[in-house]
Amino acid sequence: MGGLTRVAKAKQRTATAKSPAEPPVQLVTFALDKLKPYERNPRKNDSAVPQMMRSIIDFGFKIPILAKSDGSVIDGHLRLKAAKQLGIKEVPAIICDDWSEGQIKAFRLLVNRSVNWAAWDTDLLKTEMEELHAMEFDLALTGFDAIEIDRFLGIAPVETPKSAGAIGDMEYRIIVECANEHEQTQLLDKFDRDGLKCKALVS
Repeated sequence: MGGLTRVAKAKQRTATAKSPAEPPVQLVTFALDKLKPYERNPRKNDSAVPQMMRSIIDFGFKIPILAKSDGSVIDGHLRLKAAKQLGIKEVPAIICDDWSEGQIKAFRLLVNRSVNWAAWDTDLLKTEMEELHAMEFDLALTGFDAIEIDRFLGIAPVETPKSAGAIGDMEYRIIVECANEHEQTQLLDKFDRDGLKCKALVS
């Protein structure tokens, strides 16, 4: 009589369940010269520094660095390099002193690897590009290169005329068709390790 239904009991258990204590986020301002990059960062990002500089110029430094209170950088090495090139003196940072050394090492790998977990919906991506183009927004700020942007907009690539006999100006390319984004990422990583110049295209 007057007993709780199974649904009500389930809700009651959910309401009283205790979640793990989460330390409050510590957002601070860190002097750039006090931040210490991880020397064994496995991500090669020097070639991407100019793009990140352009991003910071146009959008501002909106994504904080993750670091320990002693200045050891956990995530944000590319943003840090770009900020130094731009002469920025201070950047926002989130302090992660509650993480173990194992968590820090794992997160450094996770945060870079996770960008490859999801695939693009190319139809929706094309729509976003077209809408930005209609706004006369600089599509270079999306992070895609000019060839990829032209493909989304249906613009045929401009053929550069070659002078007769100009063998030194010839370009030799191989197009490798991948079954999915995961396979594409694996091949890009392999080509990069082999010192080959390559870029990812989505069609």
